[in-house]
Amino acid sequence: MQWRVSVRNLVEFILRRGNLDNRKISNHTAQEGAKIHRKLQKAAGDTYQKEVFLKEETSIENDKIIVEGRADGIFKEDDLWVIDEIKTSEVRFEDLEDSQIEMYYSQAMVYAYIYCLQNELTNIQVQLTYYQTNEEKVTYNRRTYEWSFLKDFFDDLIKEYHKWVVFQKEWRQLRNKTLSNVAFPHKNFRTGQRELASAAYKTVRTEQELFVEAPTGVGKTISSLFPALKALGEDRADRLFYLTAKTITRQAAENALATLATEGAQIKSITITAKDKISFLEEQDRAPEDNPYAVGYYDRINEGLWDILHHENQMTRSIIEGYAKKHMLSPFELSLDVSLFCDVIIADYNYLFDPTVYLRRFFEDNNESYYFLVDEAHNLVNRSREMYSADIKRKTFNSAFKSFSKNDKKIQKSLRSIDDEFASIEELAQQDGWTFHHQKAPAETLNKLLLRFSGLAKEWLAANPENQNQEEILNLYFEVLHFLKISDFYDDTYETTIEIIGNDLKIKQFCMSPAHFLNDMLNKGKASLLFSASLTPLPYYQEVLGGEQDALRYRLPSPFPAKNQEVMVASYIQTTYKKRGDSYHSIAQAIAAAVYAKKGNYLVFFSSYKYLDNCYEVFRQLFPDIKVVLQDTQMNEQEREDFLAKFIDNPEQSLVGFCVLGGVFSEGIDLKGTRLIGSIVVGVGLPQMNHEQELIKNYFDEKEGKGFEYAYQLPGMNKVLQAAGRVIRDANDKGVVLLLDQRFTMNTYRRLFPSHWQNIKICRKPEQLKQNLENFWQEQD
Repeated sequence: MQWRVSVRNLVEFILRRGNLDNRKISNHTAQEGAKIHRKLQKAAGDTYQKEVFLKEETSIENDKIIVEGRADGIFKEDDLWVIDEIKTSEVRFEDLEDSQIEMYYSQAMVYAYIYCLQNELTNIQVQLTYYQTNEEKVTYNRRTYEWSFLKDFFDDLIKEYHKWVVFQKEWRQLRNKTLSNVAFPHKNFRTGQRELASAAYKTVRTEQELFVEAPTGVGKTISSLFPALKALGEDRADRLFYLTAKTITRQAAENALATLATEGAQIKSITITAKDKISFLEEQDRAPEDNPYAVGYYDRINEGLWDILHHENQMTRSIIEGYAKKHMLSPFELSLDVSLFCDVIIADYNYLFDPTVYLRRFFEDNNESYYFLVDEAHNLVNRSREMYSADIKRKTFNSAFKSFSKNDKKIQKSLRSIDDEFASIEELAQQDGWTFHHQKAPAETLNKLLLRFSGLAKEWLAANPENQNQEEILNLYFEVLHFLKISDFYDDTYETTIEIIGNDLKIKQFCMSPAHFLNDMLNKGKASLLFSASLTPLPYYQEVLGGEQDALRYRLPSPFPAKNQEVMVASYIQTTYKKRGDSYHSIAQAIAAAVYAKKGNYLVFFSSYKYLDNCYEVFRQLFPDIKVVLQDTQMNEQEREDFLAKFIDNPEQSLVGFCVLGGVFSEGIDLKGTRLIGSIVVGVGLPQMNHEQELIKNYFDEKEGKGFEYAYQLPGMNKVLQAAGRVIRDANDKGVVLLLDQRFTMNTYRRLFPSHWQNIKICRKPEQLKQNLENFWQEQD
């Protein structure tokens, strides 16, 4: 078998040692690093050979390993050839860890070995050229190596690497064999499930994009995973990513993989949990040098990897935590490192789409091929706007200024310059009398000042590891880096907004349409499936989620009997902002009508907490006999679980949950059977009007005349459909959906209804609503 590896990846994987410390990693972009490389290479003179491609094929047992890469420079001096390895960073050379310096030399030594081999040299020199960016200081160090030493070094490196090659080769053969034999894990396909699985398989086989709207109950998770894994087993791709927005959908993917494992499929999967959730208590609020799971991390990681990979297939959060404890490894970093050996990676959207946290180890300079499965894809619209936007506030820098001593003159001067820029903007706002301003042009002056500060902060953090203000400066440093990173993407889809908030000033780079950025990331895969229970209209989601013009679209009908659900519109209720104050009593009576028609559990969704609170108070006054539970503005995971636990099977007393539309209880929850028999949606879910929504509206008005539709109507209707979808979860469920707003009778909204809503009942009076509710439940008995 043939195996290809870059010089850098080979050396870093086998030889990396020392501590886990992100403070001493350069944050320059590849373009910035390349620019500095070219500058140094040009200064080296005409005899300096730059970017020399070197490759060596070596065989061990029955495997061929191809090691290749580009040496930064090769030149001859005093009859001796020199391999030049150029590194750039903000950190001073004297502050680098010894292990990092040795890593640089090891990489150059591989190039030196290959060059000696190809040119029959007996000795050679390696030069480390280190460019410290803040002071533009260049440090040169040289070592001389004998050919025999380099040969032993390279042979040991390849021997150690080969055992990992053998492991991966044998695992892939086992994976492919078992996936080719595994059958669909359920005896019978649900309605629409076979069609979805077939469409998914054809999509990955033909390497296309597919946007799917599949109602709840079809079984989207297994229907997309199974065909993608079958194609993976045919060696059509290296691995697949299952990307989600919520924990519950990640669990659905884990459950599907566990089910396939019981059918004989051998699949290694990893669920990547956010760093702040998976970190151990001993790690939190500690500097890297005081963190027992970070100190010596690279001395222990390969042993930990070997252990977990030989004993586990499905690496969930608890599994990762167990092995991290056993080997004293940061659990988050362990999950990232083990992902390189997994067939399926289950993770949040941001690990593919977010430009600041995406998995560079997979999506930069990688020759592998991937499938992307994007679950609940409607959530990606707003999430991606957040990912490609960034803001920064004046007060943040004012607070940081106090953290530095008189000796930190450079960084203090940098902070003063940033504050002066904020002050001049604030003065202009006062002169012109505005508190909000937006412009097409980027904040170029501020960006230059922030770039200067980021370099100085990087240097200060490395030089002052024991300073009591480390954490505050580190947080500011990362905030600035994020802002600068987003500035690299700034184009005509952006607006710079400036807002006076109390006695603070916020500057934001706001991305109104990140579709082309999403497209760039989706194109890093061979095929993509984006699916949700609500992707209406499909052309809109194809456009805003970065789909190619020739992407496929597919809509499945509801798999459940239409007679099991009744959808009613209370057209006599108006919930527009001007009419909202007059609607409280009518809404309370409509809720009560549903409860009195059938004892059971109900959820009611409102467009805002204020609206919810007002209706809740009126409802309690009018119907004190009905048990209620209220969604709070801030609920932790346990509080959310306690809320849902109140919705029990076959309750002896009715329960009404008051919730916010678009919140944690309006999608992703699964209350089957009698745990929920009614969903009541108040209003059409329009996002609240604000500066940013208006910018989105104006952008799409100018682009294609669909501003209100794209900024307000479609996002609102999606929230309505998600909330309504909480009721019918399988073929035996029965329930009602009440839409309390006159606007639901308008064609602009009716055309967005799913096909199984076309027989809705319009109730023009409270008496009609009451009668229709009673009739429906009588028919079910």
